[in-house]
Amino acid sequence: MYISINEILDKFFKFTSRYKISFDSEIVNFKFSTKNLKDYSPYCLYIFRSNKLPNEIFNYDKINFLIIGEPEDLPYLNNCNYIILEEKSISIFEIITLIQNLLNFDDALSSFKEKLFFSIEDDLSINNMISIAFEYLNNPIMVLNSKYETCYFELGKTILNDPVWEFQLKNNRPHPEYSLKYNKSRENRLIAESSYNHVITFFEGLMNHREIAIPIKHIDFSIGRICVLEVNRDITQSDIHILKTLAKMMYPLMISDKKFLNLETSRFDYVLSDLMNNPKPNMLLMRKKLSNFKFDLDSNMYLLCLCDLDNINSKSKVNYVKQMVQGIFEKHYVFVFDKNIIVLYNNKNSFDYFKKCKEYEEFLEFIKNYTLSVGVSKLFDGISGIRNAYFESLSAINFANRLNCIYSKEPSINFYDDYVLHDLVYDFVAKKKLHYILDSTIINLLADNNTNLISTVKCYLDCGENLNFISDKLGIHYNTLKYRINKLKTKYFIDLKNPDSLVKLKLAMIALEISKGYDLDLGLN
Repeated sequence: MYISINEILDKFFKFTSRYKISFDSEIVNFKFSTKNLKDYSPYCLYIFRSNKLPNEIFNYDKINFLIIGEPEDLPYLNNCNYIILEEKSISIFEIITLIQNLLNFDDALSSFKEKLFFSIEDDLSINNMISIAFEYLNNPIMVLNSKYETCYFELGKTILNDPVWEFQLKNNRPHPEYSLKYNKSRENRLIAESSYNHVITFFEGLMNHREIAIPIKHIDFSIGRICVLEVNRDITQSDIHILKTLAKMMYPLMISDKKFLNLETSRFDYVLSDLMNNPKPNMLLMRKKLSNFKFDLDSNMYLLCLCDLDNINSKSKVNYVKQMVQGIFEKHYVFVFDKNIIVLYNNKNSFDYFKKCKEYEEFLEFIKNYTLSVGVSKLFDGISGIRNAYFESLSAINFANRLNCIYSKEPSINFYDDYVLHDLVYDFVAKKKLHYILDSTIINLLADNNTNLISTVKCYLDCGENLNFISDKLGIHYNTLKYRINKLKTKYFIDLKNPDSLVKLKLAMIALEISKGYDLDLGLN
């Protein structure tokens, strides 16, 4: 926020003996001084007692003075804006309070910002900046990259006495227990990856002090964070503002610093990414590249795609999840593609084998803790099928999220095999070509939108021919169910005992699901 020099004059007019304002400056800061200064800013209001005014100044910009008492006739004042207050008409404390209220910020924050601006002009490093911040915060500061590696820190003479920070600084990575607890907290992750908030972390029994962190984002990704440990004094709201200012000032330096813009991507990730991006890759070249990694080129595989339901787009989360997934799938290939974690599951029999292993339960718990949705492709043979398998896994996730979890996103494992018909029907619904797969009798049933009959058909398709079970599930009398089945036959010519009718009905129910899940028009009107 800023005020004009004329607004300051209005506020102090009743205490003024004389003034001279030739240019209405915008004031963003103020400084009360009792000694000569080396540099003057045209955006600062300088408050001096008349007997402490400098004898001369060397500055070509318009300087703004608020002077208490009548000064001697100093020539340089003619080139400056000045307001002279009558001696003893108002106290220094009242002057500073009035100006602080006008500017709506505290003096520490103002002074810190000014020092940071000068540090940028002087081309100072991130180390210099956090040293400046340490003067104001008087608490240890640590700057981490997207992998939570320590890039810079400032401790001063602080005795840390905190296991988490001592481990971090010694090993250049987070304390494993802290990392596990932190990343398992969905609330922590959501706040920490927002560029507009700060996160306060304290794990009793593991940490002796609170940690305050400010995330720094670049495009979609969090590239780092500034952490402060509340050791020497409590963190105030003003300190939070200081940290946010520091984050803004450091951002341009971080995006040109190799320590920060790094997603943990291996050569293997790059080769597989090329293969996934290219619809017509040079397979001879790809086979040669992959042979260097001892990749089994001709095995039967499933492709698992892990998507982040929180949509945090955090490099730190992507890296962390990748490491955890590699721990679960030790014998398989794990890489990053388009912000998703990809697992090439080498399985010569069936994915059902994996579902019977102990690692499957661990995997289910993992995707629940980290709010992930998983798509599993059909079984494919060799590297030429990887790209198609990727789109199959994405389709499985998409259909599951749209159809099963429209109102509440729940982590899940979704198999493309369960959605093959959905993929087929979606194309017809989206292009309004439903008549190619559904005959007129089925279309008439959907057009009439008879919810009782439609729910009866759905239940029949799910439960088979057990009418007693179907009537119990629908909560209707057995005779009511028989009446509905007869009505389907007499009015719509739909025979539930005819295999052809059942196939068409299955496609019709899928079309109905898709139209609701994707808000598409079936084209029945």
